[in-house]
Amino acid sequence: MPKRLLSLVVLLAFAPCLPAQTPRTFPDAKHKGGELVHVSGLPVLTVRGTPEEIGEQLGVLAVKNAPGLIDLLHEFLKDTKKEDAFDGIKLLSRQLKKNFPKDHLTEMEAAVKVSGQDIDLMYFANTIYDLSSGMGCATIVVEPGRSKTGAPVFGRNFDWMPSKGIDDHTLVVVYRPTGKKAFATVTISPITGCISGMNEDGLAVTINEIHLKQSKDKPSFNWKGTPTLALFRRVLEECGSVAEAESLLTKAERTTTSCMTLCDVNGGAVFEITPKTIAVRKAENEVCCCTNHFFSDTLGIGQTCKRLTTLLPLQKADTKLGVSDVFDGLDSVNQGKYTLQTMVFEPKSRTLHLRVGDLVASATKMKTVTLELPKLFAK
Repeated sequence: MPKRLLSLVVLLAFAPCLPAQTPRTFPDAKHKGGELVHVSGLPVLTVRGTPEEIGEQLGVLAVKNAPGLIDLLHEFLKDTKKEDAFDGIKLLSRQLKKNFPKDHLTEMEAAVKVSGQDIDLMYFANTIYDLSSGMGCATIVVEPGRSKTGAPVFGRNFDWMPSKGIDDHTLVVVYRPTGKKAFATVTISPITGCISGMNEDGLAVTINEIHLKQSKDKPSFNWKGTPTLALFRRVLEECGSVAEAESLLTKAERTTTSCMTLCDVNGGAVFEITPKTIAVRKAENEVCCCTNHFFSDTLGIGQTCKRLTTLLPLQKADTKLGVSDVFDGLDSVNQGKYTLQTMVFEPKSRTLHLRVGDLVASATKMKTVTLELPKLFAK
């Protein structure tokens, strides 16, 4: 079974067949404990409470109001030529349903109930990484000794198919779940797992795609594994440090291959992950870079890419790096309109600096919106 079967378009294939809509931004609104507001044009949604309560807030404020959903569906179908793949993908995503954390399932079911969407939309949205391909991405971790601020700086590009309307689906979701850590994700509605995010303890995590065949340990897809974006979200919900994340991931059933770049208030690392193995790649000269190949002696098969070659000199240099320098590094490996989002986390202050592309130019060329997350976590 191939590791990846479809791009993000398929998750939208399960939306109701309604007339085409004009893309629009998410409207400012409140629903019970949830609230969506715009910060310098960026939609920021805060949800809180039990899984049922969070799911209802997500369903009303994000899933139901996802802008231009049907237009985006048509664009993805046209771009990826996957019009006939819906039924097969739906069956595969259902196979992974039982592997979601129970509270995540409850949340998705509550979102569907109030939004009027098909439950398969939510199942597939949150198994998209496991069953598809198309991510690019690049990450840079700067540890305190190389940082201009004396504290870690962590940047990432999120690269994916730039179909018309997808930029309107980008939003920041701040979760305040009962009994778990508060955290924020930079996502694309209706994905509720973690692509990029940071929690109240300052632990930040992001995902880079690695193809299943690009690993020395030759793993097979694990149909008993937790869907990857849900597993990464668990790290934000439950862990306060890189070490705690390693412990959680080591014990978990993992579906497929990926790289998780992590950074906490003391520094970071790249976790090269397969269903069989986790190899931790730490900083070299207090900088660690990652693109879309395993690079460790344990899992690497000797493949690199031009973007990684461009970034590696940062690991050799002696210069200090700050937020603007990390943005410059990410700009040097941008993939034009395919770079949908670029961001820099400052774990010690829990600050997020985010840029969103316009599907013409790279996100690295756009204005920066800065969010002080402690204010949102405590609000």
